[in-house]
Amino acid sequence: MLLARKGWLAGLIGAALVLGGCASSDDEAEVVAPLPEIANPIDASVQWTARVGNGIEDYWSSLSPAVAYDKVFVSERFGLISAFDQATGEQVWETNLRRVFAEGALQKNKGARLSGGLTTGFNKVFVGSENGVLFALNAEDGALVWQATTRGEVLSDPEVVGTNVIVNTGAGKVQAFDVDSGEFEWQMDLTMPSLVLRGTSGIGQAQGAALVGTPDGKITAIIAENGAPVWEARLGEATGANELERVVDVDAAPVVLGDTVYGVAFNGNLSAIELRSGRILWARQYSSYSPLAISGFDIYLTDAKGSVFAIDRRNGLEKWANSELTGRMVTAPQVLGDYLVVGDFEGYLHIIDRDNGTLLGRVQVDSSGLYTQALRDGDTLYLQTRAGRIAAVTIP
Repeated sequence: MLLARKGWLAGLIGAALVLGGCASSDDEAEVVAPLPEIANPIDASVQWTARVGNGIEDYWSSLSPAVAYDKVFVSERFGLISAFDQATGEQVWETNLRRVFAEGALQKNKGARLSGGLTTGFNKVFVGSENGVLFALNAEDGALVWQATTRGEVLSDPEVVGTNVIVNTGAGKVQAFDVDSGEFEWQMDLTMPSLVLRGTSGIGQAQGAALVGTPDGKITAIIAENGAPVWEARLGEATGANELERVVDVDAAPVVLGDTVYGVAFNGNLSAIELRSGRILWARQYSSYSPLAISGFDIYLTDAKGSVFAIDRRNGLEKWANSELTGRMVTAPQVLGDYLVVGDFEGYLHIIDRDNGTLLGRVQVDSSGLYTQALRDGDTLYLQTRAGRIAAVTIP
């Protein structure tokens, strides 16, 4: 995971980008686990594929597909946003936001640099930029409805909560904008340590509150209507002999299930939190910056080294662990029926038995690599690759 100092610009990730902490191909060869042999592997079926521009190439990004209104919405870094028919993969519309950055006041920003989204709601599609702009597009035809200036880079998915769309920016500003007009509503300032991960927490929601992970190791609950804080819960303490060891970002979006909030911190804990009060119910030491997946009584996570875990959400006790994919820059896990899936930097989708963590199969979607959590809708997974390929995949 890339680290950035407070105040650094998005341009630092250009040609010098370091993916997942592997500084060179030589280092990679030493730490990347080989593909395990699988007896009688399960097959995955690719239903359709499509492509959106150049994808994200080798840049850091949290761009991922969104499904709504019988469409799959996909964005590339450089400004193209497309909608595809969910059943057939045929393109419905395409919008080019590059034009917005080629004229007027945004010309100085030198390209779209889309990085946060996609999110849907109110028949709109929302996407944010490293240039500090939030866009709202019409979900039916891709027309630009409004754009708003944000106080910092939009590095994670916006979230529609009530009648506001809320973003968590890289400058430590949580901001809300009216979902229909883009008018600024409120802002909450987070504490920014001197060294943070390259990224920000996605936003969870429950009962009119927005739940945000912070760069200093907490989850905070905010009233979505007016930005008033409700409570905060600490998932990690900044301890250690150097700045790197003291990084405790909460970059994974909090997940709400019933009356409980679940969250995880880098160099910190996986914790269950009482929704009403912010009281910690249990905490277990795990280090992750990737989104969680929860199904039934199980929490699934991938840690910072690439191991995959299943944890009982009632008490935090570990059920199984799989370290066969360490160093492969695995994505956050996703649940599909009896299976758990994770992607890797070579574009393989790995199929894991949810009950015991055994690897059951894999399919290579695209050699450019999978970098974001698979999106599940019904019995279908939607995957986005670095080269801009989108694939609809099922597991028979």
